[in-house]
Amino acid sequence: MHRLAFALVALALVLPATGTAGGDGLVYRYYAGSGYRLNPLLSFAQLENRVSAHDVRGARSLATRLVTHGVRRGDALYWTYDFPFGGCRAGWTSGFAQAIAAESLARTARLTGDRTTLSAARAAFRGLRHGLLIRIAGGEWVQEYSCTGQVILNAQLESLLALELYARIVRTPESRATTAALERATIRLLPQFDLGTWGRYQLGGPAADRHYEEYHVDLLRRVAALHREPIWRQTYLRWRAGLG
Repeated sequence: MHRLAFALVALALVLPATGTAGGDGLVYRYYAGSGYRLNPLLSFAQLENRVSAHDVRGARSLATRLVTHGVRRGDALYWTYDFPFGGCRAGWTSGFAQAIAAESLARTARLTGDRTTLSAARAAFRGLRHGLLIRIAGGEWVQEYSCTGQVILNAQLESLLALELYARIVRTPESRATTAALERATIRLLPQFDLGTWGRYQLGGPAADRHYEEYHVDLLRRVAALHREPIWRQTYLRWRAGLG
């Protein structure tokens, strides 16, 4: 189970339950007071699915639509959320979405051989680097919401997995340095999320609800499969046991 797992988890957990995927693959979610609005994160999850299914035509088509929806700011490409949410005004951005965008576009480029899509992936990564990373614990943490300083665990773990794959595709010093910084901060702060057999949703916050904890456990399982540091597997096993 690779990025298909991310799409299913994201659809179930990340945002409100009511939504629809258009025939073009873009995902729209319903938000009270704003109606159905484009959700970039879940739309990139759809792109992940098409790439994982080796759907060359579908992946190329959806990637093109997503790039068209991006907003250029200098050499970076952002996907903005055009509705207020969680205290953010319309037009907010997400480091989580930027990380998934960078990875899914890079995977699309590898599948299709499209250099334009690879350029967009690099621009998405630059968007993440330009203001959507929190410097903490001697490393960096992905900022899920551009208007808050929340240190959120699921966004960090999923982004770490995504950016490690992005780095393997683009093979740049910047991508490798970023993944190392994310891993370093996560290893150092993970004990502060640890409640024994359960985890916190965000640093300093209460215990995560069950849905997010199931997400944490799946993410830790995936990280532990790639990294040898004992903390990953040890935390995964304890938190999995806590789910019963």
